[in-house]
Amino acid sequence: MNNNSYNIVVHVVNLILLGVIGILAFFSVINISPAQDPIFDIFKFCLFGFLLVMWAVNYWIQYKKQKWILPIAGTILYVAIALFVMVVVMPFLREIVY
Repeated sequence: MNNNSYNIVVHVVNLILLGVIGILAFFSVINISPAQDPIFDIFKFCLFGFLLVMWAVNYWIQYKKQKWILPIAGTILYVAIALFVMVVVMPFLREIVY
């Protein structure tokens, strides 16, 4: 019973994270404003690629180790790293390119 409940928690938490990535990707692609810079589109593509790879590593570690602290700590760490990359790293890289 303990193993089944852990797997359910891990799957639900990671489906929520994947859903958030999908919503971010959907709303970054659907844009009614005039055409933007193609370089910015490359940055968005790289950002979502990074988020998906980071999500896959997080999911794999949580599923393999099967410790109860990992879904909580892994999700908090994932959100912190994702926000840092989106708020600090991506604007910095964009300023370097322009």
